[in-house]
Amino acid sequence: MKICLRLFLISLIAIFFALSFMPESSAQRRDAFIHSTADHKKLDCNSCHKNPTPNWVTARGYPDVVDYPGHTACNSCHSGRQFLALCNSCHVSNITPRRAPRFAFPRPGSLQEFNTVFPHNVHQDIIAANVKETGVAVAHFVNASFTAARIARIDDDKPQFNNCAICHQTSTAAPKLIARTPAGQKPLGDALIDSFAPKALFFKDNPSGHATCFACHFQSVQPIGTNCAGCHSPAVPYRDTAEVKRYSFKFDHEQKEHSIRDCMTCHVRISQNSDLKTMVDADVPFLACVSCHSDKISEEAGKRVETLSGNQPAFQCNYCHTPAVGRFPMPPSHEKR
Repeated sequence: MKICLRLFLISLIAIFFALSFMPESSAQRRDAFIHSTADHKKLDCNSCHKNPTPNWVTARGYPDVVDYPGHTACNSCHSGRQFLALCNSCHVSNITPRRAPRFAFPRPGSLQEFNTVFPHNVHQDIIAANVKETGVAVAHFVNASFTAARIARIDDDKPQFNNCAICHQTSTAAPKLIARTPAGQKPLGDALIDSFAPKALFFKDNPSGHATCFACHFQSVQPIGTNCAGCHSPAVPYRDTAEVKRYSFKFDHEQKEHSIRDCMTCHVRISQNSDLKTMVDADVPFLACVSCHSDKISEEAGKRVETLSGNQPAFQCNYCHTPAVGRFPMPPSHEKR
């Protein structure tokens, strides 16, 4: 019995010793899956990502890509020790992967490898066209994302525009905020103490996951759900951030005077941008604010001029801005109002 046990242990050690000389893949050396390796880049997205995934019915009420690809996707190219070495790309532990928990998807803290291409201008054109649905499969916009739960968040006395609100809903959690200060300019004084704190409802959220897009793009409108490359383009790995940068944190989207207006009354520049990641000058133009708030803006501009001409500490504009921004010089757009 002892001899058999010894032979078994010797054989086991010999197997592990032999496996240690097997060639390692670049993905294995990194101990993580990366899309940009040469072998992965030459594959079509659908080689690994199947849509819909087997559990989409239980995951949510509309088809979505909600999970890692199955083991078959990896095992089709990787096998043996090479396959086992990839376990901790998805699993917290690579010792007992069948019982080990998987990392959350998307994996928190991991670098993003793809940009999401969303042409606001195309979607705005479709919305503005207000094309009526027919029996022909044309590229029309359907309000499928307005579920009962989302409609319940809209007050009955507010007009429901067929616009950006189809995807962007009032936020339920305040985002992380960073004051967007004018580049290359120095403030006119130290920031004053301000107890103002913006509420979550001041902001609009972004669609989360594929389900919102699939309301139109799952099967009928290109890019359809199986065309991953239609929306996702390879990018130099970057760290995504949920930080919101604004010049004005005091703008309340739900304020009555604002909520009764169509989004495009102010967000006119959005419709000119074809790529979410390369939007240039997509801010709300200052003239959109002046059209309703000219008296208050003129009052604060006058106070700024008065304090500077009297060699007093510069008045810090606070009607729209917090002190982090309101203490900077007025931009040319404000001076030429």
